[in-house]
Amino acid sequence: MYIPWFTKPETEKKVLQAVNLAPSEDLVEKLTEIHPMRQIFWASIIQVSVFGFMLFAFWAINVGLKT
Repeated sequence: MYIPWFTKPETEKKVLQAVNLAPSEDLVEKLTEIHPMRQIFWASIIQVSVFGFMLFAFWAINVGLKT
């Protein structure tokens, strides 16, 4: 199947990043340039968010299995 707009390298890269849920390279490069304490702060925020989502998922699965 031929899709003309998908043949551009920059479009292909953006589509693949969206499909893989990958952040843009600029965002990843900015993380290495910030102060290490800010890196720890943002890593902690992400870790707490993931843990909270995991607890919510466990609760939802438990509620779903009880019915």
